Amino acid sequence: VTDEYDLCGCCCYFGTHGGLTTAAREVSGHEVSAYYGDTRDMNRVEVRTLADELRRVVRTKLLNPKWIKGMKNHGYKGAGDISKRIGRVYGWEATTQEVDDWIFDDITKTFVLDCEMRQFFEENNPYALEEIGRRLLEAAERGLWDADPDVLDGLKDAYLEMEGWIEERMGDVTGDMQGGSIDVVTAEDVSAWKEKMGAVLGCDVM
Repeated sequence: VTDEYDLCGCCCYFGTHGGLTTAAREVSGHEVSAYYGDTRDMNRVEVRTLADELRRVVRTKLLNPKWIKGMKNHGYKGAGDISKRIGRVYGWEATTQEVDDWIFDDITKTFVLDCEMRQFFEENNPYALEEIGRRLLEAAERGLWDADPDVLDGLKDAYLEMEGWIEERMGDVTGDMQGGSIDVVTAEDVSAWKEKMGAVLGCDVM
């Protein structure tokens, strides 16, 4: 029995399972229960809550020192893969609200606040670390993560250092430059969009 594939191995999983959970909640107007069917061993199929499976996946892989060590052996790509996996944890919380606060706390302490890990990212892929920090701050800003105050303060300080570190090494930028941004869409924004679409379509937009 292996975990070659798990809930945080691809963005498609939270996009579909998480998306359907969100849709069911919105259409019904009620909270819904989400489950995961574990068929890794066909002789011992298990069904557990989505929250329990996310806890298991995070503990056994993302926060597992042996897994982290393996990722570090891959340098730039390993750092990027860590960042992607953390982004998927965020995706599950954004779509299902099934990720515990302690998970985000421990992710921050393990990958952002730990000096050895910070050094690994800075030497191999500082942009992956910046993405991790930005995504965690977004989770806190959107109310998806009720962060430990000390952990959140440490994250904010670390993120400012990251930005300064990256900008300093970029030097003077001339000509074209590729960049990115994340726009946070609030519930109020969605309501305003529904009103505008309703006016255009002449009907209520769910």
